[in-house]
Amino acid sequence: MRSLITGACGFVGSYLASELASAGHEVIATDVNEFPADEGADRRRSGAEAPWRPAFGREIAYRRCDILDADAVKALIADTRPDNVFHLAAQSSAARSLEEPRLTLETNVFGTLNVLEGVRRLAPVCPGAETRSGKIRILSVGSCEEYGRRSPGEMPLGEKSPVEPASPYAVSKAAQTMLAMQYARSFGLDVVATRSFSHTGPAQSERFVLPSFARQCAEIKAGKRPPVVKVGNIGVVRDFLDVRDVVRAYRMMADEVDGTGVYNVCSGRGLKLADALDILVRFSGASARIEQDSALARPADIEVLVGDNAKLRRACGWEPRHSTETMLQALFEYWERLVRER
Repeated sequence: MRSLITGACGFVGSYLASELASAGHEVIATDVNEFPADEGADRRRSGAEAPWRPAFGREIAYRRCDILDADAVKALIADTRPDNVFHLAAQSSAARSLEEPRLTLETNVFGTLNVLEGVRRLAPVCPGAETRSGKIRILSVGSCEEYGRRSPGEMPLGEKSPVEPASPYAVSKAAQTMLAMQYARSFGLDVVATRSFSHTGPAQSERFVLPSFARQCAEIKAGKRPPVVKVGNIGVVRDFLDVRDVVRAYRMMADEVDGTGVYNVCSGRGLKLADALDILVRFSGASARIEQDSALARPADIEVLVGDNAKLRRACGWEPRHSTETMLQALFEYWERLVRER
């Protein structure tokens, strides 16, 4: 089974590469970077392809490709002829989308279009394809933010819940999902789309909320900052998964789900940010003061988002393996090591 991952140098992409390699997939990683970040800034690469040896220790082929370059995407897919395309490349921050809406829409919508066209322009059936349909399977990664503002009484949200995006990021992801499913209907592409709810883990950027909390708590424990944690709106409730559960879901969706469709990838339980922060503060062993920072507040913030994962469970038998506590502990320990090394 040959699998191509777009956005492979990102947080989830690196975990997915490890998950797929461990399951016996031949993995081709691609990103806009000239070479993977963990190869080191002094590395100079010649040629279009070279082995990638990331932290998880498996050899993976790396191909640089900008998903906004339609010709390059088409050539990459034609050259590699994958059985699966895991399309993760995206501008993934709702907050950033408010500052850079054009970049967000171009990356998430036109980047997806280029991937879909790259597959469509190839032979309808990829010779030797091992997927259930015999076609190249595309996994299009969307977001729970496509659902938009919903009342607590509507939770948990199923795949048939209304889609009413409340940020440029959410609009771009809703458009991505609709475009992917339109290509499935119009051109017979084998597409499985996710609406992925919040997820976290070691190495996620601190511009996301839980890594930000974990970093601050680790710095407090190390005595490198006063016992004050700066926060935005910690009253919101989100459905969080450990990233390891997320990538296992993606792999199972490619390997085991029959037919096309949209699936929530979620835990099915809500976590208030204030409660997550309490756990991280407890890990720090300190008594920290919580301080609201208006710069961290987000316009049009959604108060509650919790998903229903029953459809995914039925389709492939997936279920989460990591609890909230173990997810947050792994995140805190990562930042504790990083702070100690700085």
